[in-house]
Amino acid sequence: MKVGTITFHWATNHGAVLQAYALQQHLLRSGRDTEIINYVPLRVYAAQHIHRIRQLDYSDFLKEGRLFAFRRRNMRVSKRVYSTNRALQRIGSKYDAVICGSDQIWNQWFTQHAEGKPALSYFLDFVPPQTARIAYAASFGTDSLDDVIVSLVSPELEKFVAVGVREASGLKILNVMGLRGTVVLDPTMLLVARDYEKLIQDERAPAGYVEYILHRDQEVASQLSQYLASRFDSGGRAPTRRLGRESVPEWLSSIRGAHFVMSNSFHAIVFCIIFHTPFIVVPVEGAGSSMNGRIETLLESVGLSDRRIEGVDEGEIDELIECVIDWRD
Repeated sequence: MKVGTITFHWATNHGAVLQAYALQQHLLRSGRDTEIINYVPLRVYAAQHIHRIRQLDYSDFLKEGRLFAFRRRNMRVSKRVYSTNRALQRIGSKYDAVICGSDQIWNQWFTQHAEGKPALSYFLDFVPPQTARIAYAASFGTDSLDDVIVSLVSPELEKFVAVGVREASGLKILNVMGLRGTVVLDPTMLLVARDYEKLIQDERAPAGYVEYILHRDQEVASQLSQYLASRFDSGGRAPTRRLGRESVPEWLSSIRGAHFVMSNSFHAIVFCIIFHTPFIVVPVEGAGSSMNGRIETLLESVGLSDRRIEGVDEGEIDELIECVIDWRD
């Protein structure tokens, strides 16, 4: 069976790359002949690079180079690059099944504007009738959809043979449309620690306190950073390590080797759980707050909702630092 997957494998983000890698590894181990459909929406990709140049933020180009090297070495990606939905229509019946997911591939802004007009690439509108359509751990990235989006996507979702979503909120959105689905694990959790340790190999990041914060203007995270850094940097311990531009092995190694992690990143918390690294979650503030649902679903599912904090309460933080997590449970 030939299986194509389509997701945000191209994003300049460690979690996006690792979830694409993990789903492919799971399919390969299940005996499927699989590859990632190399759909890289040109309009979005170019806009991101232009923004970085205007902001004089060239560090992301270094990060992208490192992520590109990881994809090239470790992932099966179609030789042909598809930059538009129209180009995807030419794939035809190359695959027996196509899986979309994980990540926020069903984000309504992306659906409406990624190609300067509505495009349903991640709802698999390019897949012919004889090819099975499957969603795995797909995310809407919101708690509700605008009516115009519902009218666009529901006819395509009705054609799926199975729909797995990443958050409980995604299941509610499907139910409102009269559709059924299942909340499933993020693909990164289909693998175990030893699978990722093979990627780390000789990387040995110094143990200590680690931060990984996404998005700008995160006031609570900034306040927490000051307190936690001062607390952990004392006593001759390894200095605070703030992640951002590392290669995939360096990023994984840093989380695996940390004494403690503070993050607002879903995938950073996933890997804390996989590697049994103590952590604190701070919710994303501002425009990105809709992303918090996936973290809440994850923490509830493993009984660690108390690791999520809303503000800088030093007593609460100290208690969480001292609390030993029952990883077996």
